[in-house]
Amino acid sequence: MTDKQQARAIIKACNEAGLDSHITWHNCAADLHTWAERISGRFREGRQPRPVKNSYMFCDTLDMCFFYGGPTGDIPYMTYAGYVTAGSPDITEGKLVETFKKADVVLRLMKKYVKDV
Repeated sequence: MTDKQQARAIIKACNEAGLDSHITWHNCAADLHTWAERISGRFREGRQPRPVKNSYMFCDTLDMCFFYGGPTGDIPYMTYAGYVTAGSPDITEGKLVETFKKADVVLRLMKKYVKDV
């Protein structure tokens, strides 16, 4: 997939999953600001720009980064990073479980839209 096709597929998947669909473009290591973005840099293939979708996914201390990777750029990935403390609403209110369920929905939709863009 081209970088523009990846961006369109991520936008469609996020819109259908009920998330904001703002895309950020990573062109070099200096563009990787959050910990999830830094982890995603390990999966970067080549030097071409890469569209990503960042989200805190309704949690206070968890960020996620959705993108495509693999040899042909059509495998949906999600990296994540965060922390919690005792009594954190992310744990006590079940936000982490719901967040990973929502992330699964986004990844499945990204996979679906590989063929539709």
